[in-house]
Amino acid sequence: MADVLFITPNTKNSAINESVGTLLLATVLRQNGVFVEILSFSRFGNPTDFQSFLNNAVEMICREQPKIVSFYTRCDCYHIMLRIAERIKNQTDAYTVFGGPQSDVSAVDTLREISYVDYICCGEGENTVYPFFSSLLRGEPDITVPGLAYRSGDRIVQNSRPKLVENLDSLPEIDYSVSKSSLEVGDAEWFPIDVGRGCPFGCTYCSTKSFWGRKYRLKSPQRVLYEIKRINEQFGTLKFELLHDMFTMNRAKVVETCGLLNTLDFPISWVCSARIDCIDKELVDIMVESGMKGIYIGIESGSPRMQKIINKNLNLDRVMEMISYIYSKNIKIVVSFIYGFPEETEEDISQTMSLIAQIAKYKKIEIQTHLCTFLPGTELSQKYMSDLTSVASFSDVTGAIAVEECSELIEAHPKLFQHFCEYKTDLRTRLEFFSVFFRMWHYLQPVYQYLAETYYCNRLLDMYYDFSTANHSILQKIKGMSAIEQFERIIQEDCFAAKFKDDEYYDLIADFHRMVALHNSERFIKSGIVTDAFCFSPEDIARCSRLQYYNRNLTFVTFTREQDGSLKFRIRNVN
Repeated sequence: MADVLFITPNTKNSAINESVGTLLLATVLRQNGVFVEILSFSRFGNPTDFQSFLNNAVEMICREQPKIVSFYTRCDCYHIMLRIAERIKNQTDAYTVFGGPQSDVSAVDTLREISYVDYICCGEGENTVYPFFSSLLRGEPDITVPGLAYRSGDRIVQNSRPKLVENLDSLPEIDYSVSKSSLEVGDAEWFPIDVGRGCPFGCTYCSTKSFWGRKYRLKSPQRVLYEIKRINEQFGTLKFELLHDMFTMNRAKVVETCGLLNTLDFPISWVCSARIDCIDKELVDIMVESGMKGIYIGIESGSPRMQKIINKNLNLDRVMEMISYIYSKNIKIVVSFIYGFPEETEEDISQTMSLIAQIAKYKKIEIQTHLCTFLPGTELSQKYMSDLTSVASFSDVTGAIAVEECSELIEAHPKLFQHFCEYKTDLRTRLEFFSVFFRMWHYLQPVYQYLAETYYCNRLLDMYYDFSTANHSILQKIKGMSAIEQFERIIQEDCFAAKFKDDEYYDLIADFHRMVALHNSERFIKSGIVTDAFCFSPEDIARCSRLQYYNRNLTFVTFTREQDGSLKFRIRNVN
């Protein structure tokens, strides 16, 4: 039995994948003598079998006989949390308390429209969770607690937000045993450490500033070092994810932190996030020396005009220089782009596509493309709320798990689920398969680059339109599938390459396409096919300007253009 039970959307049976915020709140309660535990989605089964998942969730929660059930909410799981809360409220006397980013930005509307949510806690809760939850456990709710949203008769009251925790070093050490998930850490897993909070920038599509008011804070380098030592001692891990939207904003603290990491008597690897305008070559060198192995960079648009409109305000002239430099240090780079902004024109998206194509020449860089999503609490959503309409498919930001099963709930409360809505423009409609196109570009980069240069004069939007038209039938069939499933289908049935059957090198294009399709099918992996085709001598290779393609540790492909302009491949198994 638990006095307080936290429900989280963690789908992996691992405590390190839990929300750090929830772990902290549960730790605070336990330190104050409250019997608290965390139950994650991973314990309830597969959410794609939603009815079974929902039944298991309710059964497990009720078995614990909690007095308070607290739900951590994000936009991708809000509908699921509400359905669980509804069943819990119908079967128990437990208080239902919501927290997390989604309920934070929609607190008033949620309490006005959803009767089975009792309270919503907004803002940072480390200093308020125990006073409020202990009052509920006494049966005397303290409605004066900062950040609390509640009903008072026919009114919805939202208290002023709690003061932000100024000194993040004052936060307690996380007690990972509050989670019922596994405490084992795999060798390939990155252990997340919360190194700071808040982002000082004001991008119109991002809801982060709604939670922290653009107040930027970092833990001290000494505290970060201490946590790494403690986690290494407890779990043995040497790989860490430094959680912060903008870790590199305070350059001096980052440099100091890296200096302390160099004093560790065990080697560590770490990854982080940064803006391209908040890093420089010297800082990259310092970070790499201290163990940095990966970095996530949000670029979002290759259009200077859109950079201003979305208030990202990156200097795009620095992008390729910095990415090239980071890449030269053998660092794993993930770059993010957003397409389909309401104000975006074909010229804007063409500039974004051009930048993506330049980055795609670096074979190990992961490029993410996301459809612009109208997240609650953003200026973008506020501006276009009245023009949003419900749709049957959604961006990868929100996913589609249990959306169909919860469609009645979603459609009845559009203010709570604007992230499942669409802003219809002709361009957004035509860009429906933008991500599919660039996944194909990633795997077929040498071929697509050749086609773009030879037939489209690098007018990539025209190339995308032709790709969409050629594959219209299959693209309609793969709607709603995961990105991986979409690619596996399109690479097998792609009709775009056939448009170029009169190309003098079409046999090479077709064979390259065939090889990539085989790489990404179980047939290839199981058959152990070894291909040695289109071979030429080392002297031939030396004369070529060549582009190397490496795929899944299975095959090494050299795509070359000879001095006479002809193209050749060398394909060989590297196992």
